[in-house]
Amino acid sequence: MIWVLYFFAMYLMSAGIRISALWNDKSKKWIHGRKNWVHKVKSLPSKSNPRIWFHVSSLGEFEQARPVMESLKRAQPGLEIILTFFSPSGFSIKSNYPLATVFYLPEDLPGHAKKWIEWVQPDFAVFVKYDLWAGYLNALHQKSIPTILISAHWHPGATFHSSALPPTRSLLKGFNQIFLQKPDHLDYFKNKGFNNLTVAGDTRIDRSLELADEVDQRLPKSLKGLPVVDVVAGSTWPADEKILMEVAEKLNLQMIIAPHDVSEANITRLIDSLPLSLSAIRLSAIKEPTVSERIIVVDSIGVLNILYPLGRVAYIGGGFGPGIHNTLEPIAHHKPVLFGPKYQKFPEAVDLIALNAAWSVANAQELTERLKQLLPTGRFEQAGEIAYNYLTAQSGASKKITQYILATLGANN
Repeated sequence: MIWVLYFFAMYLMSAGIRISALWNDKSKKWIHGRKNWVHKVKSLPSKSNPRIWFHVSSLGEFEQARPVMESLKRAQPGLEIILTFFSPSGFSIKSNYPLATVFYLPEDLPGHAKKWIEWVQPDFAVFVKYDLWAGYLNALHQKSIPTILISAHWHPGATFHSSALPPTRSLLKGFNQIFLQKPDHLDYFKNKGFNNLTVAGDTRIDRSLELADEVDQRLPKSLKGLPVVDVVAGSTWPADEKILMEVAEKLNLQMIIAPHDVSEANITRLIDSLPLSLSAIRLSAIKEPTVSERIIVVDSIGVLNILYPLGRVAYIGGGFGPGIHNTLEPIAHHKPVLFGPKYQKFPEAVDLIALNAAWSVANAQELTERLKQLLPTGRFEQAGEIAYNYLTAQSGASKKITQYILATLGANN
């Protein structure tokens, strides 16, 4: 009965996406990317080396899988990697990722998983964080293909991600190993019958530290030598931008603001919403490192992680909506972080607040007071070092996971 309900839900999801494709570009890409998937998968060359399948939901999960994929390829360059995405936003950006053959994951409908496993012939499978597809996981289990979940993070009472739902509990217990980000609730879940848990950490930390080391190579000539600004604000939403603009005007600050949505319409909206006293320039318009404008608006994707060194303090957007975005990248550049009130689901944010290396602000007044404490006194440097030391102490998850995969492959071959 559970399987009937599951596949019925999958049919409804697929039908809903097809209907929304009539007006929604993301849904259109989701449908178009999965056309002729059978032909594409069957066209894979015969494997000559062990083949590992990584599945990620979107771009954020890709960044968690990436350091493991790169670590594996460094250890054994001949390994073949198949990478699948669920979301168009991840696939469209990383479809040409050089270390893997990249596909959309076919819908989890009856028969799809069995055909996928038969044609791809993975020797090992890696799922990331929360993206659990029952059909695929059961097909892997039936073929006795080792399967792991990495960078997992959930807590007691989280309905879908814990043992609260028996079907979910069954899926989670089916993994050969689940690598948790944090040890906080390890004993709790072991007492619930999970014997496949180990703590490795968050693989995003390793990637963030790698990106920080590459910044000199990736920074455009036009930005080298740019005077340090007061705040670099990343992945902002309108609610974040409202208080940032109020504070920039009040304290006479210079900021770099990178909105979450870099579409032309949103960039224009942001610039048009700035008070008259705040002059602005688009990042793409900067040709030399002399900028007099108070606000630099980032109008492209993929550059935020190289901009954090240009600020004294980082502000992370999303905290007035569903939750904050990536705090790890600025921390890797020795920057303290500020964000809105919805941060509780992000373990590094909770830890950093306890260490006085990050702060949550609920409004413009609180942001003003916090920046007045941090900027003039140089306290931001001390807080940034605390944040960086925290990050390096949490690193190493990719190495642990890589060693497990290679040891398992070696034992099975």
